[in-house]
Amino acid sequence: MTDPNGPANEVQEVAETELVEQFVMWVEMLVRDIESVPDEASDRHWCPEWWQHPEAVARFMALHEAYKQSVQENTLSAWWVQHWDPHTRVLFSGQGPFKDCQRRHAFLDRAEDYTPRLATVVPPAGWSP
Repeated sequence: MTDPNGPANEVQEVAETELVEQFVMWVEMLVRDIESVPDEASDRHWCPEWWQHPEAVARFMALHEAYKQSVQENTLSAWWVQHWDPHTRVLFSGQGPFKDCQRRHAFLDRAEDYTPRLATVVPPAGWSP
């Protein structure tokens, strides 16, 4: 019987920590070096606490995975057009996840009326698309 708190578990935790650190560095490098939100009058929005916005994290994670694949396949040009451009149009838009963060981080300020998931109803038996 193996100890669940043994060395293998510690290695897995280190690997996960390193992956998270690499992801954060990747996001921060791209945002710092590529994008700009000039000032409050801009129609582009950003939040330095991007990691507190679930939609932004999900989009950045999808971008990161697609980026890694495009590096392996030597298709970076397509990645910019097919992945980065569409996602950043949403991320930095006035309706995106950072829309309330123009002056300061505001996501948690609206937690009382925020519903993180849309409600769904299970289709009736026999339903098919």
